[in-house]
Amino acid sequence: MPRKADPAGIAEQVLASPKYRHLDEALVRRMAAEAAGRFRDHNEAVKYAKRKLHQAFGAFLTGEPASAVRGCVDAIRGGADPREACRTAMRAHASTAERISWLDPFYAKVSAWCAPVSSVVDLACGLNPLALPWLGLPPDATYWCCDIDRELVAALGRLGEVFPVQVRAQACDLLTAPAVPAAELALVLKTLTTLEQQRGGAAGAVLAALDAPHVVLSLPRRSLGARRSYVDDPEALVSRAVSATRYRVADRAEFGDELLCHLVRDG
Repeated sequence: MPRKADPAGIAEQVLASPKYRHLDEALVRRMAAEAAGRFRDHNEAVKYAKRKLHQAFGAFLTGEPASAVRGCVDAIRGGADPREACRTAMRAHASTAERISWLDPFYAKVSAWCAPVSSVVDLACGLNPLALPWLGLPPDATYWCCDIDRELVAALGRLGEVFPVQVRAQACDLLTAPAVPAAELALVLKTLTTLEQQRGGAAGAVLAALDAPHVVLSLPRRSLGARRSYVDDPEALVSRAVSATRYRVADRAEFGDELLCHLVRDG
């Protein structure tokens, strides 16, 4: 007789996998509960949970992000050029690897829209914090970031050792996490589509909960396989997500296959 799907058992099996053992446990439990609700058979439920986790996490890995960050910090401490060390480390995650070609104009646009700022929150950050040398934050600025990878979060916390910024990194599931800290700038880069894949309306809910006068978000215009976008119309997704919030789109820009939007808060 097939084993009955059990959320706790599904989560335990997923977390035992080398690929997913470092993921935020709240995220895995949420995925496991969803899988158990969809499938009666345990093995089918585990496959479903892993497939959803691949969409949210595994598909973006092009190396070992946590190891890349640790190597970056050690290289900078040893005298390496910070920008070159960060560029090298960015290649361990698809989202930042794709952005390397337009890093300079990308963050010049962010600064033109939002600077000066002294506090930043970075949601579902991946390796985005490695762009600290391009953000031009003042000494003692605060940079809070979150990701579902606990090992990566621990490594990102070390960036404060080599940059004059107070870095706080936290593991969290954005769909169930406590409130994101208030900041002058919120970065939500290449995140809306993965949120919507997990739960319809999640992108708007996450944006609505932000407490920041400036939000910079981006969407990929094409998938990782260089096919068409994850959504037929990325700008329509932005419009839907923003419609139930206090924000409006103040400006847009395009860099390669990435659509960049600047949101400002009304009132």
